[in-house]
Amino acid sequence: MMKCGYIIPLFLLFPLQILSLDYQKVSTRYFDFFFDEYDRGIVEHLARESDSIAEGVMADLGVTPKRTIKVYVTTKNGFQKAQPHHNVMPDWVLGVAYQKLSLIIVKSPRAMRRGRYDLRKIFIHELAHILLGSTFRDNEHIPQWLNEGVAMYESREWSFTRVSTITQAVLTDSLLPLSEITHAFPMEREKAELAYCQSFYLISFLISKYGKKRFHDFIRYYSRERMLEDAFLKVYGMNLNRLEKKWYSYLKMRFSWIPIITSTSTLWFLITLIFIYGYIRKKSRTSVTLKQWEKEELP
Repeated sequence: MMKCGYIIPLFLLFPLQILSLDYQKVSTRYFDFFFDEYDRGIVEHLARESDSIAEGVMADLGVTPKRTIKVYVTTKNGFQKAQPHHNVMPDWVLGVAYQKLSLIIVKSPRAMRRGRYDLRKIFIHELAHILLGSTFRDNEHIPQWLNEGVAMYESREWSFTRVSTITQAVLTDSLLPLSEITHAFPMEREKAELAYCQSFYLISFLISKYGKKRFHDFIRYYSRERMLEDAFLKVYGMNLNRLEKKWYSYLKMRFSWIPIITSTSTLWFLITLIFIYGYIRKKSRTSVTLKQWEKEELP
């Protein structure tokens, strides 16, 4: 049940950078949403489904939030002011999560002058960071591919562009080793995009191939013991190198055939087959109809 409709002075809350501003507040079982009155409609809509979203992510990860999660939906300027510890975010960032503070800050869709974005997906992405991080005492022990992969998997950040990116990497044998995307992602834009793609497909592989139960066990064991190699051996029965090879094989099997069915010659061949099939089917129906007419004409 949501509690809504009153103003909370932020000097009673945080971050300290926005002491002079007041926000509206909507509360649910797991969240406190803070927003400008202009965003009431979209925030209340998101709040109504936020608890079920959270429970879905919790079911995938096998975790529960340790405290209420605060969510700020802000203007472009408010986004920077809301950052704790005087952090400065690049203009292109739409959302950010602070696990230790159980804090999510996202830009309002109306803050975007050009283009559109899905507030729900941004919320789920940042929520996944919060919930995954809650199983660790600090964030530095979470591999980057795990942190971003889980967030992308939960927010279903799939697109044809990402399929194209991973397909090209598979066909050119240019996939990034996991060791290169464990501590940080590359700074180069193309490599960074590939790192995000690989992270998404690695988490998808672990969950679809081995099941959620093992993934829960993996997160639980790794967050407790802090030994990545041991966690894979304990839960999946193989070391990281062996798992990486199996995952590469999975990617090659899944994406190597895409250029074959999307080539121009193949598409024209399929179109021709469809045309021939349609022609034969139509001719067959015509033949049946003529025979039926003949029967009807017989005395």
